[in-house]
Amino acid sequence: MGNTFDRIPIKEQARGIVSAQRSVCALACLVLTLLSALLGGLSAGVLMVLVSGLFQVAQSGFFLRLWRGESVGVADMLASMADDGFLRKVGGMLWGQLQVFLYSLLLIVPSLMRAYSLALTPYILADCPNVSATQASALSARMMYGHRMELFIAQLSFFGWLLLCLLALPAFFVLPYILAARAVFARYAIHAYNTGLQRAPTY
Repeated sequence: MGNTFDRIPIKEQARGIVSAQRSVCALACLVLTLLSALLGGLSAGVLMVLVSGLFQVAQSGFFLRLWRGESVGVADMLASMADDGFLRKVGGMLWGQLQVFLYSLLLIVPSLMRAYSLALTPYILADCPNVSATQASALSARMMYGHRMELFIAQLSFFGWLLLCLLALPAFFVLPYILAARAVFARYAIHAYNTGLQRAPTY
């Protein structure tokens, strides 16, 4: 994989994941979108922040498992939100969101840089049960060192798809491709970190 990640093979792997499980991926995105809209209309802002972080962890874990070729469904994704790591996941995402907010008090650029540094937090929380809530964001920052711009460019390459989504396609047909690509990128970053000079903590 080298020191940089080529977005072309990342997107190719993402297409393969979605093509193999198109209906499951679309249903998962649709369910989480509907739940977010429902809870957003019924709950206070603070509760929605907590729940949205939990949704993101569940969604990240779902696409990581698809990347591994596991048989996983929407029920598994929903069940993962109620397991023993519930408080750890909510706390980890809330801690990351708080960091981004504090950085935003400085300027928008530091806030964006911190957000990209913490991009792997939901994947770590979903995949590494022995990593604590606060350790997850710190580990994400170390893993993303030198790769923030690569993720930004990879996300920017989906602009055309997002525009098409606004004009013609329902979001739950486009989102699986984007989310699968983020999961592949996360695996690249984690692999690069674990095989580099620095070693990740034992999960």
